Amino acid sequence: MPVTGSDMRSNGPGSAIILHGIGAPGRTLEPGEDVFWLTQTRFCETLDLIVEMGAAAPLITFDDGNASDIEIALPELQARGLTATFFLLAGRLGQPGSLTEADVTTLAQAGHRIGLHGADHVDWRHLDPDARAREWVASREKLAALSGQPVDEAAAPFGLYDRQVAHDLRKLGFATLYTSDRGQMRQADFIRPRNCLEGEMSDLALQDMLRGHVRPLRALRRGFGVARKRLLPLRLRP
Repeated sequence: MPVTGSDMRSNGPGSAIILHGIGAPGRTLEPGEDVFWLTQTRFCETLDLIVEMGAAAPLITFDDGNASDIEIALPELQARGLTATFFLLAGRLGQPGSLTEADVTTLAQAGHRIGLHGADHVDWRHLDPDARAREWVASREKLAALSGQPVDEAAAPFGLYDRQVAHDLRKLGFATLYTSDRGQMRQADFIRPRNCLEGEMSDLALQDMLRGHVRPLRALRRGFGVARKRLLPLRLRP
């Protein structure tokens, strides 16, 4: 039976991690994106730590739909009996350095979940009606058709969201909105924080990320930031 992470084991607190690209990028990266790419060696070390964690293992997620998801991540996950959720950008499918449409089907058939990251990697807080339809509706339908499974989980690009985004996604029938707020999550919550791995983080920092541990000062700042994003008043949508 594949290991799926603490999110699938109980309703108690658990953690989730975000992975992006592995190895050499096959496309031009966005400003600052290179920080989140791991070497293949570091990626494999991280998976080995996750296996050792057993029932405390985090939920593994990938963002953006980089080609390394299929070229490196898939065989390494399979070798360890691990599964993951891949939050994909529908608008990038088939572009250099990104997954193809056939790759989405392959990931799903290998037992992995497919989630929505939108179409074009844009800030979801400022979408007009046409952009919302492209980012949330058309992209969701495309990913569902390619994967052969319902797409009911979303991950906010750049970790940017607010109360309005959460409200709109709920109305569309999404079951979960994943963020990059750090810390632990509960399966019953609609908004779930994740912990983003960086290529140059120390072993101690990596251990914290895998467990969803936030040190006290950062936890205080995180609390203020999360409250601000979730408590702002709803806006009237056109």
